[in-house]
Order: sequence, then structure tokens, then C-alpha cells
Amino acid sequence: MFPAFTISDAYRRSVGGLLEIAGYGPHEAAWDRLEHADLRLRWYAPLTADALPVLLVPAPIKRPYIFDLLRSVSVVRRLIKAEFAVYLYEWPEEQECKSDLESSISSLRLAAETIATRHRGQSILVGHSLGGTLAAIAASIGPHLVSKLVLVEAPLKFGEHTGALGPLVRSAPTLPPDPVPGSLLDLSSVAAAPEEFVIGPYSDSCASVLDPEALAIHLAVIRWSLDEFAPSGLLIRDVIQLLYREDQFARNELHVLGRSARSDSLGKIPVAAIVDHTSRVVPSSSVLEVLKDPLIFSYQPEVGVALQHVGPLVGRRAQREIWPKLINWMRGR
Repeated sequence: MFPAFTISDAYRRSVGGLLEIAGYGPHEAAWDRLEHADLRLRWYAPLTADALPVLLVPAPIKRPYIFDLLRSVSVVRRLIKAEFAVYLYEWPEEQECKSDLESSISSLRLAAETIATRHRGQSILVGHSLGGTLAAIAASIGPHLVSKLVLVEAPLKFGEHTGALGPLVRSAPTLPPDPVPGSLLDLSSVAAAPEEFVIGPYSDSCASVLDPEALAIHLAVIRWSLDEFAPSGLLIRDVIQLLYREDQFARNELHVLGRSARSDSLGKIPVAAIVDHTSRVVPSSSVLEVLKDPLIFSYQPEVGVALQHVGPLVGRRAQREIWPKLINWMRGR
């Protein structure tokens, strides 16, 4: 199904490969892998008795190294330097993946349980975009496994708070293709918010051209944006129907793994949120309307990030001004 998009996926990956050959690929820290039948994690630091574990959850659409893009703007490296035990969740890719929302939450819960066993304690969950949404759902049904929750541009409330993606979600088919071609998702995003996914990157490239560091980050983000895979159609179906259209999590009506996944259960966990008050892709209200007394960090759009949606992870100012304060909070200071 959709052979044109499948060809487009292959073409985009080839362009990304050329950018990597040109030197604009990720510069990742060394990592080992923990792998089970329903779970795959990267881990970056030796096990120590007092290291606080952190589980990073990327969006289940593109590959996870946006958390570890370049040495100068790496969330992973910053957390390692702060002496956390860092784990990065890897979503299953392509034909190997037939997961829906429930199995995805089950896998995240298994990751938290695995880390709890290794460290004899709770972990801090840090989720970006839809990865943060799924991390919040997992935390709501297993708060005993989570010491703190950090949401980075991660929507929790939909309906009228969906933002630019609203018309697209309302018109999406009930049964999307399985798997969903990455290029189809990209085209849909461009149609929904061209100012974010077309005009923004073009403007940022012009603004970055005289700043070598900004241009390097910009091109690395573009390379990452081309490094796509086809996520499970079952998961996309559930996200569209249960979250975007029916808003079940925010309404405390979502049921997964035989439990009620209630957004108000997040009140049992200390929560911090990085929000962009100018974003139409993830309006700040879609994050803050659900949370009770979160610690809020406001991201200011900046030059050199290509896509402002990932700016809180790779932006130089965000790395300099937000993450040190956030890490102090994560450590309980």
C-alpha cells in the first residue's frame, strides 16, 4: 500500500545518508544495549549504587538520537556528566512492529521495571513530543515506578487544545496503513503546519548560514528528520482515535493493561514541563491544562535548531539556560 510513499522513504533516507557522509550525522556517545522480546534500551553509564536512573523516551516516529545529536547539544551527555545512569528507549521499527497503544505502554512499563530492578529504585522519565505523552500514560498507571516526570513539548490534552494538527486528525482515516510510511506522516505534518515544517527550516537555514555552530546543528537536525522509519499503523490508529479524537487520557477515561490511565494520577508524581508558548504544533495549553502545579520551563525559539519542536533538546540556549536548572530539579535540589 502507498508504494510512492515507500519509495519516498527510501529516497529521503538516501539523502540523509549523503548528509551523514558529508559530516552532518549524529556524534553519539558510546552505549550498550539491553534487549528482550518486548523491549530494547540503550544505556550509557556504568551501574553505580547511587546513580539516579533516567529513562529518555523519544517520539515513536523517528530514530532516538535526537537526544544525543552532537557533543555540544546532547541531553544524553549532559545527564551523564551530571552522574545519572542514562537509558534511551528504542521504539521497534518497520515490519518488526505490530504494536498498538496498549502494547507500547506495556513495553514502557517493562522498561521502567527493568531499570527499577537494576537500580533498586524508581527512575525519572523524560519524554519528548508523543513519546512524552506515552511516558505520561505509563507513569499514570505505574507511579510507583517513576520518581519524577519531565515532559518536553509533550501534549496531554487534545480536543480544542490540539492546535495545528486538529483538522488533519479529524480527517484522518480510521484505519491507517500498517505500517505507516514515514513520508506520509511528514507530508501530513507539512500540510497541517507549513510554518513549522517548511518555512521555519528555510528561515533557520538563512539565519544560521553565518554561524558555523548553528549551521552544523541545523544540518544535523535535517539529517535526523530524514532518518525516518514506518511506525506501526495500529499505534497511529489508537493515538488518533483514543487520544486526539476522544481525548480519553485527559478525560480520565483511558483504559490500558486492565487499568484506568488517568491524567489526574500525575498529581502523585513531581512533574516538570518544557513548553513553547508560541507553538501551534504542541500548544502550551495542551500540556499545562492537565497538570497540577508543574514546574514550568519556557522555551524561547532560537536560531540553529531547524525545527523549533526539537529546539528544547538541541537548542544552544535551551542547553545553557533550561537544562542545568532542570537537572538540579531532577536531582532534588
